[in-house]
Amino acid sequence: MYKIYFFSIIIFSSFLQANELTFDEFTGANFFAPIDESYLKLNAKCRKNFDDNGKKKAFEVILYNKDKHIFDLNKHYSSHHKGHKHLKRPFYSFTFWNWFNKVAIETESRQFMSNTYQKNMRRNELISKEMFMEIVENGQLTIYFHYLMDNSKSKGHFVIANPSEVKNCFD
Repeated sequence: MYKIYFFSIIIFSSFLQANELTFDEFTGANFFAPIDESYLKLNAKCRKNFDDNGKKKAFEVILYNKDKHIFDLNKHYSSHHKGHKHLKRPFYSFTFWNWFNKVAIETESRQFMSNTYQKNMRRNELISKEMFMEIVENGQLTIYFHYLMDNSKSKGHFVIANPSEVKNCFD
């Protein structure tokens, strides 16, 4: 009886962890179709949000391509989300605007991987201050996508066309 119980736990836990991949497992074990060059140049627009008392809530850079909102780079000074209440302020995030199974970001010296289950089209992922600062300073990042709807995978090296807008937003 104990053997069946123990075996069931092992099998069930492996199914739960089967979708969890590291950055190297995800990026190294999959074929990623290259994204067309015309989609890799991003234009930045700064947006600063304040509460009713004039206190900073969040500063964000909206990243566009061909007049379509693609990503956000965010610096949060406050948050109403339960999971963010105990984070040291400010904290940082990157927002994706599409349906993905997995996403990964790579900068010159940092890597980020998310296996998070996505519940809506807006996917906001917490990133380290160091990764955030590299994106701000260099205006470049590589993103690996595993699309949820059609199971395809793609990769692109994105460059921000107006990096001074990004730097000025977060000064």
